[in-house]
Amino acid sequence: MGKDLFEFNEKKMKFYVNMRLLTDMLEREHFSLDLYNGSEESRICGVRLYHGQENLSEQYVYLLKAEEIDDKFCFPENYCFIVLGKLSFEKVPYRCNILAVDSDIDILVLFEKVQDTIEKYRMWDWKLQRALSSDVPLDNILIASMEVFRNPMFIHDSNFVILSDPKHIPAMSTWEMDKRTNKLMVSVSLINDFRTDIEYLKGLKAKKPVLYSAEQTGYRILYRNLWNGDRYEGRVLVDEIYDSIQPGDFYALDYLGSVIEHYIQKRHLLWLSIGNDTEDFFWRCLNENKVDERQSIIYLESLHWKRHDRFMCMKIVTDQEDFNVISSNALLSQIETQVQSGQAFYYENSICVVVNLSYHHETSAQVVSKLAITMREGLLKIGVSSEINDFLLIPQAYKQASIALDFGRNSANMKWYYYFGDYMLEYMVDCASKELPISMLCTEALDKLRKYDEENNAELFRTLETFLRLEKNVLRTSKELFIHRSTLSYRLERIQKVINMNLDDPIERLKLEISYYMMRGISKL
Repeated sequence: MGKDLFEFNEKKMKFYVNMRLLTDMLEREHFSLDLYNGSEESRICGVRLYHGQENLSEQYVYLLKAEEIDDKFCFPENYCFIVLGKLSFEKVPYRCNILAVDSDIDILVLFEKVQDTIEKYRMWDWKLQRALSSDVPLDNILIASMEVFRNPMFIHDSNFVILSDPKHIPAMSTWEMDKRTNKLMVSVSLINDFRTDIEYLKGLKAKKPVLYSAEQTGYRILYRNLWNGDRYEGRVLVDEIYDSIQPGDFYALDYLGSVIEHYIQKRHLLWLSIGNDTEDFFWRCLNENKVDERQSIIYLESLHWKRHDRFMCMKIVTDQEDFNVISSNALLSQIETQVQSGQAFYYENSICVVVNLSYHHETSAQVVSKLAITMREGLLKIGVSSEINDFLLIPQAYKQASIALDFGRNSANMKWYYYFGDYMLEYMVDCASKELPISMLCTEALDKLRKYDEENNAELFRTLETFLRLEKNVLRTSKELFIHRSTLSYRLERIQKVINMNLDDPIERLKLEISYYMMRGISKL
């Protein structure tokens, strides 16, 4: 699914440079600067030399020399300019963003520096998109970002578990091992300090980047809270150890936080830290036919699921020869969009979908109905497990879905969905018949009735079958057999004498009903 996510983000999210970032770059090179207006509006994706052209673009910053500006010169409004040399701002329109660089640097050299900065952030944005579709998304996000922020970075969740710290250095805080999850986390002593720190507590509600003072750690920390809707998920943090935090860093970190939030919608931040391991986890559960209880805690937490929620499992296949059509990332994404509380992944020439029914208080039928159009258009078939109340039984639920699919496709049923509950008895009979022939699995009482009918030209076999099927209803049985109630009473007395079984005993009736069911199966062969 990584490629599709990347392409979607290219269309929906894109990082643009603003004048503040360009100012930071030039200040780090010790230029004397004067910024007018300094709007943080992000729109710059390139640089051009200004020579009086009329067709300007808001996506470019324009360079010119101060000596080219005379009393008749008028800056076009709503555009960004960098002026090389001293500039009087008295006649500059309020709607212009102008950065004056008082230096004897060649304008072409300045041009290259500005272009390099724009290219640097463009490449950073590209690396972010690629990182999000990698095996370790959060680690690769921070590795790509440390060049931009020039300082070490890390991410922790709402419980202070360290989700990513790819390049830890001794000057940073020391983490402790959480025995429950075997993950690193912020030290308990530091957590306790935060709980009584007014500055920290106030920052928990922040929607924009915040600069935390050096009182607790000895260095300042620029952080951005990560939100999933109104739910606080954790933070991405920049430790001010190597280089001082610049104003433009606030803007860049805000964008970084937005990118992460975009991908944790309907999920949990921990899911992103796990990355493709989530799919591997589900695959191992099915392949090994066993779920590791300790590991499941981590992965269920990443999805905001609980072990004893209501779950179901589905197996999807196609009758088409080229199965690649349903193994595409697009279909997996489509299924997860339609079943928002589900995890879809490719497994053994099929698609497996694990669904948490507790998420939206749904039933199995409601989930299946959401996939109707997709299944029909793709000529797909789907096997559906029974509902389970323990995530550790997911491998067995997948087995149920597979059984339902096998029996459903081999039946005369023309539907595209098959529930395990509809084929449960057939499966039980099939399993039993692999050890013994069906004739030896049926009660011998029915053989006695058949033999009696043959010898006496009677209909006791059919009478008992109808009587049991109609749940011992005398009136309905009489009507269906077209006999008088007294005749039915007589037949039932004869039946009990022949088979010597108590028809009022539910266990005895069950034996008879299952035997009739299996015999009907034989007659269809």
